[in-house]
Amino acid sequence: MSYNYKNDDFLLQIDDESEKTLSIVYKYDAFLDALTTTNFEHLREATRRAIHFFVSDKYQNTEQVARYTYQRSYKLRTRYTSEKDYLGHIRIKDKKSFSIDLATGTGKSWVIYAVAQIMLAEGLVDKVLVLCPSLTIEEELKKKFEEFSGDQSHIQILKELNALSFSPAIKSANDPILNNDICVENIHAAYKRTGSSIKDSFLKKGQRTLVISDEAHHIYSASESEFSSKEWFKFLTNEEYGFYYLLGLTGTPYIGDEYFHDVIYRYSLKQAMEDGIIKKIDYKVEEESHKDKGFDETYANHADMQTKYAGVLKPITIIVTDKIVRCIQVWNELVKYISEKEDLTYEQAAKKVIWVTSGIPGKKNEKAVIESILTNAEKTRKENLAALKTVDDPENPVEWIVSVSMLTEGWDVKNVFQIVPHEQRAFNSKLLISQVLGRGLRIPPGLEQPVLVKINNHEKWTDNIRNLYNEVLEIENRISWGYDDDRKQYVFPLYNLEYTTVRDVVETKGEPASEPEQIRFNPQSKQREETSTYTISGEFRFTIETKNIVTIDHAAREIKLFLKDKNKKLSKKWSIERIKNFLIENLERDGYDFSFLTKENLAFAKQAFGPMFRELGKEAPREKMQPDSLKEIKMSEMQKQSFSENALKDSGKVFYTSSSVNTLECEQKELFAGFLEDKNKLHKMGDEFLLRYGNVEHELKFLKDNLIEIEEEKFLCPFNMVFVSHNPEYLFVKSIFNHKELFESFIKSPDKGFYSFPYSYKPDEKGSTHVKRENFNPDFFLKLNDKNEILVVEIKKEGDTSQKNKAKFRDGKAHFEYLNQKLKEKNIDWKYCFYFLSPEDRTDFFQALRENRYKNWKSSLMQSLVQ
Repeated sequence: MSYNYKNDDFLLQIDDESEKTLSIVYKYDAFLDALTTTNFEHLREATRRAIHFFVSDKYQNTEQVARYTYQRSYKLRTRYTSEKDYLGHIRIKDKKSFSIDLATGTGKSWVIYAVAQIMLAEGLVDKVLVLCPSLTIEEELKKKFEEFSGDQSHIQILKELNALSFSPAIKSANDPILNNDICVENIHAAYKRTGSSIKDSFLKKGQRTLVISDEAHHIYSASESEFSSKEWFKFLTNEEYGFYYLLGLTGTPYIGDEYFHDVIYRYSLKQAMEDGIIKKIDYKVEEESHKDKGFDETYANHADMQTKYAGVLKPITIIVTDKIVRCIQVWNELVKYISEKEDLTYEQAAKKVIWVTSGIPGKKNEKAVIESILTNAEKTRKENLAALKTVDDPENPVEWIVSVSMLTEGWDVKNVFQIVPHEQRAFNSKLLISQVLGRGLRIPPGLEQPVLVKINNHEKWTDNIRNLYNEVLEIENRISWGYDDDRKQYVFPLYNLEYTTVRDVVETKGEPASEPEQIRFNPQSKQREETSTYTISGEFRFTIETKNIVTIDHAAREIKLFLKDKNKKLSKKWSIERIKNFLIENLERDGYDFSFLTKENLAFAKQAFGPMFRELGKEAPREKMQPDSLKEIKMSEMQKQSFSENALKDSGKVFYTSSSVNTLECEQKELFAGFLEDKNKLHKMGDEFLLRYGNVEHELKFLKDNLIEIEEEKFLCPFNMVFVSHNPEYLFVKSIFNHKELFESFIKSPDKGFYSFPYSYKPDEKGSTHVKRENFNPDFFLKLNDKNEILVVEIKKEGDTSQKNKAKFRDGKAHFEYLNQKLKEKNIDWKYCFYFLSPEDRTDFFQALRENRYKNWKSSLMQSLVQ
């Protein structure tokens, strides 16, 4: 059975409530109360948690804590088949090494100082080393710590508690680090051979030193700058130092998408938003179109924020890219846009926009790109970092910041009200999503909740990143479904093929193409109104001005030059006037403005002439994926599947049995059981139920329509339940249960990551000639009754005969024909039949099965898909 795991499931636990331990844990509450404000209980609790783990003598290292956690956690034992597997996800096991997860903007620096001060006060360590990824963060931490250390109320409280240290000196590695000192230093100083006291002060003194790493995700996650995460990790684990007490703090505790496995306390983004500590996230969920908007929507959002906060503060928009070179390119593009939009010179517009990175790339080609834009990039980078410190000030002219997603520099900007992930790669992992969101979460002084930060992502990415985003923010309740070991009697063997890339036979063209008769243009207009929808603020309407357009005369001349360059003889047949009239005729035919062409439509026009110039008889080699060896797919190894509460309430449907609820754990079980209880009440009480709970029939309709209970003997499936997203799939599953006598078992295959094979197709987009390769994941596998035969079924809506589906059908047929051949060669007595079905094909399909004429049977959709 698959489970949906939350970050809380990975928190380390200890069992030490001894008086000796707890007397130290709670001894410093008065100090913590003085250090933090009333509504920041999470900082006090995080500090106590760290002290609890460090002072307990019941566990000597992180491995012992992890073993205890694993043994008491059913979810961890389900997630990891062995203790060894689980321990493999903990990077530092032989020391007391732990992490604390505090959402960005919720006070990490207070916890760092509090833990350092208490460990010194209690005499558990002689000195503390605080490491951070940049000079900017180092300066900010030192300034704060000096204030904390010099606060007379703190000193008085610690003296009354008989602390061994009550006012530690705050130093950098430029000076020797003595006992009762807190050294704050950027990680680069740890690698220096000269000019740093790190080696002299800490070598062979690690057992009596606490090392705290700020922004601890950098220990494991490499960035694009010269900074190396491997060096940070090597320093912490260097046996010459022998560090024993290690603590990392971060708001983004991920290695890619995997949550840290050594976290002892977490204060999540969701909790921080609910507590009003940080801004609420207003995420884009819908766009009216996926056409390129340039900076128009971003600028309109920015202008809207300026109006909203006029006279109060200066709103800031940040744009996030995945690479440094792209960051500088986008900065240049944005400066040009603002220059044109606000009628400013380039230099004037540049004062409103800065770019922020942790370094300059060393690759020759990237340096060349940057040098074509900036004369002294490193000098500008340092100036921008200095400007970042005062960017919230009204007199600072900066309104826009372009930065990279992974940034080692400190970020304490509070006036951010819009975040724009410029590329999907800047927003496609839990680490990056957490990093990007963290840039805009701090609330400016004087503002009261709700305070929103808009995430102006491309909505077309939403399907790809929604699950990651929801998991980071813990937005949706989800229910897991998939393989259930208690139903293993319904398992049947599945075979697939390994594929290798080979050079295909060459393609030749024998005859010249005729002149183009028409051009398939995309719709065009000089401007258009669009609407985007955000999760909290709702609909936002704005105007998009079409960029990169040329007059129809210019387009005709450019096409003439294109034809002349390709073939002078053919170009003589097409005068500029003929080309112009041809363009106008095609634009008028489709009802488009014919006074101009977009650059996109100009490209389509050129492509329409392209076939005229192909070389005849020339060989064009192509690569293809060729099936190779057999491989068996294990159902028990299928990755977890899950559906959200919202998906179930929308168009999704779940087929379940009376025992399904008992396969779920904790919150999921409670959620699903609640649905079933309400469904039962609605069924029994009808109108009385609606009257008692209010007239909410439209909200409860999903209970009747989307939760379908199946009798145990009919549920011939090795899964605990089956979830489908679309109506054609729902109708097909319903038919399977209605014809159960035909099958021994069936599965609904996941959309990715379980059973797949490659296919290639030419996209439907106009003018496209290239071949795309993707993976095909068939929907259903059905084992026939009393036969070693598997029916593979892909379900589509009526009339869905796209190029992709034609290619899937073609390559799917070839795949299963070759698979059957391979199985026969290996004397494996199994056979596969492959089908494409639409809802109208269902009755004929099942009738063909009844009459045993299914092997060569073809659906109406299959007939339409034959190329």
